[in-house]
Amino acid sequence: MLTPDQWVLDEREGLLPLAKWQKTVDVMARVFNAPAGFIVQYASEGFQVVISSDQESNPYEAGIIIPADTNLFCKKVVEQQGTLYVADARGDRYWETNPEVSEDGFRSYLGLPVKWPTGEPFGTICVMDFNTTDYQKDYVDLVGELRDLIEADLAILSQYQVISNLAMTDELTKLYNRRGFYAVAQQRLTLARRSNLSLGLLYMDMNGLKDINDTHGHSAGDVALKRLGDVLAGEVRENDTAARLSGDEFVMLVAANSTEQLDHVQQRLVDSMAAQELSVSIGAVLIDDGSASLAYWIEEADKRMYQNKRA
Repeated sequence: MLTPDQWVLDEREGLLPLAKWQKTVDVMARVFNAPAGFIVQYASEGFQVVISSDQESNPYEAGIIIPADTNLFCKKVVEQQGTLYVADARGDRYWETNPEVSEDGFRSYLGLPVKWPTGEPFGTICVMDFNTTDYQKDYVDLVGELRDLIEADLAILSQYQVISNLAMTDELTKLYNRRGFYAVAQQRLTLARRSNLSLGLLYMDMNGLKDINDTHGHSAGDVALKRLGDVLAGEVRENDTAARLSGDEFVMLVAANSTEQLDHVQQRLVDSMAAQELSVSIGAVLIDDGSASLAYWIEEADKRMYQNKRA
C-alpha cells in the first residue's frame, strides 16, 4: 500500500493517472507561456520531480531527486503549506542559495501545495519562468483548480487501496485472509523460484476453540483468535507472510533454507503462543520443489497438521 513516504513513481500497479497529470502540466505551462511546469513530491529523502512539462527549455526531468535540505521554492511551499508567488527572485536575498535561481537562471515561481487525503503534504504543483512575471489572481486560481484535480486523483487512489486492503484482510485478526494470502504468497513463491531460494509453510489449527465457544461464548472464542493473530503478527519477519484462512485455521509462509530453520520458527511460535495460554497444532513443510503449486504445499502442510493433531 502506497504511503506518504513512498515515491509515487515507484507505484507499480499503474493506479495513478500519470499520463493525465502529464497533459495537465503541459497545458498549464502553455497557458502561462512558461518554460517549465512541474508536479513535485516531497518525502523524507527530499523532493522528486513526478511530472515535468515536455519542453526543451525545461532543465529538470521526471524522476530526479533533490536533497531535502536544498533551498528550493517547493521546499518553502511544503513548509508553509500555502501559495508561493515569487515574481523576481533576484530581488530577494533569501533565494541567493537556491540552485534553481543561481545555477539554472529561473526568476519567477508560482506554486501551490498538494496534500494527501490525510492532510499530510504530498508536494507541489508549480510553474517557473526565466523572466520576471506579473501573474494576476485568475492565474493563481487556475493552478488551484489543477491542484484540486491532482488531490482528487490521490483521494481515489487512497479509497481504492482501502477497499483493496479490506478485501484481502481478515476483519478479526487484521492478518491476510485467504484471498490476500494466495495473492501475496504466489508472488513470494515466484520470486523464490527465480532466485533459487527455499521457503517454509506452517499450517496451524487452534486447539480447544470449540470448547471455548461452548463454555464461554463465541465472543470469548473471537478474543482467543485475535490473540493468536497478534502472536503471529508479532512473529512475522520482513519476508514472512501470515494469514487466517478460515475459522481457527492459520498459515504462515516463512523464509527457511533448511528443515532445521523451519523447526526453529515452529518452536518459536509454539513458545510465544504458550506464553499467551494458546495451543495450536502445526504442520510444517519445506518448499523445495518450485514446480509444485501453492495449493499443493498448503494441502501437504494441512495433512501434517492433522497428523500432529491426532497424535
